Amino acid sequence: MDAASAVIQRLQEGQPPWRDVKGLLALSDLANQPMNRTPALFVLNIDERASADIRGSGPVLQTISLTVGVVCIERIGNRGAADLMPLRKEVRRRLFGWSPEGFEALALAGGQLLNVTSGQVAWIDKFTTEYTEDANSP
Repeated sequence: MDAASAVIQRLQEGQPPWRDVKGLLALSDLANQPMNRTPALFVLNIDERASADIRGSGPVLQTISLTVGVVCIERIGNRGAADLMPLRKEVRRRLFGWSPEGFEALALAGGQLLNVTSGQVAWIDKFTTEYTEDANSP
């Protein structure tokens, strides 16, 4: 299972404060998503970087660093404000330090405001993890 799918599954467990959790291929796809069921989360793989070959000769063994993004979408209330902190805290509670199968524990990697449009606000929190690719493995 890829990291984004594992994160989606983890965020869907129990009684979450969000209504939907879906995957995205790219942040640009967010604009095409229906936003009528908020709060909502969207998960995507943002970045992947490979380290140098650990072995130096023979079959390649590399550590891959992966950044996963979780976009929180919330409606802006009548007073023109949205409080994303409860959603973000619950996302962190579920993901920070958790290890998806085959990956190292997720660590915090920052976040940022994405947009405020049509009565909604979007924020992305980023998490990093690592896994190993071994040319000896099938």
